[in-house]
Amino acid sequence: MTAREVQDDLQRESLHVLGSLLEPGTPVALVDFPLHANAGDSLIYLGERAYLERLRVPVRYQTSAGRYRPAELARLHPEGPILLHGGGNFGDRWALFQHFRERVIADFPDRRIIQLPQSIEMSREAAARVRSAYLAHPDLTVLLRDTRSVRHADDLLDGVRVRYCPDLAFGYGPTRRRRPRVDVLELRRTDTESTGEPLLTDGGSWRRERVDWNYSALEKLAWNLAKAPGSFAKRVPRTLPRFYRAFVDPGYSAAARTLVRAAEDTVLSGRVVVTDRLHAAVLATLLARPVVARDNANGKLAAVFDDYLGRFPLVRFARTPQEADDHVRTLLSSVQ
Repeated sequence: MTAREVQDDLQRESLHVLGSLLEPGTPVALVDFPLHANAGDSLIYLGERAYLERLRVPVRYQTSAGRYRPAELARLHPEGPILLHGGGNFGDRWALFQHFRERVIADFPDRRIIQLPQSIEMSREAAARVRSAYLAHPDLTVLLRDTRSVRHADDLLDGVRVRYCPDLAFGYGPTRRRRPRVDVLELRRTDTESTGEPLLTDGGSWRRERVDWNYSALEKLAWNLAKAPGSFAKRVPRTLPRFYRAFVDPGYSAAARTLVRAAEDTVLSGRVVVTDRLHAAVLATLLARPVVARDNANGKLAAVFDDYLGRFPLVRFARTPQEADDHVRTLLSSVQ
């Protein structure tokens, strides 16, 4: 299959799942906007918005975890489903976001709540708390983006309504094109999800660049300006209803687009991308760049690769730096 055919299949599958849970024309709230400088989470957000647009499901209200106020959500979105942003933080490692989801679930027992596709990384101790909180809600659906996570849910979250749905970042359609500057772009995590192992060996005569997500001063300025209306509304909450639609709501999408455009430029700088960031691999795939994926500390790249990322013709998975080197040589010889 071609890359386009694989993406089309994933989109059809995701639209089928989402369409079975959401009614066209029924407004939703989308909470837990990723108001942090991880372009991967912004890519997921833009994919979520693209799917909702295709389903004709309007987003009436959105907010980040730090700006969340239950009374504001109830006021600006008085009825209808609440969607929890997807990603890779369902569990212990990024506890702030998991506790936030549990708070929203407890705050709105009368609303349908859908947790958009996540990967599970959860201890049994945390799972007991999560299961109790989730089972207390009468209309909650958890979407999981890989079958390994579904198996973990069967074991850890017995009774919670769980469905499989591919990562929603594949709903995004990039349009940027750029000639590469280097042969190999190594885009490596620098946070707690890094394994600490080199992505490649020190061998090879390729022109290469090592980065994590990085942004120019101008991109950082644009991102901060896009966030500014929401920051002001948080400090002066009485202003929110008056200019939410005009300034705060558009600021979220503008902030996400700023980070993703910067990420596209980064990814496009290499003829081949080697990365342990799942959404760097996804974005490179969407941009038709060959990818060598290395796993991160919680194994989510391997899980998603096994389910569908590995179906793309120019994506390889490497378990060691030497295996990654071998894949790079093969991919460089096959692309111009």
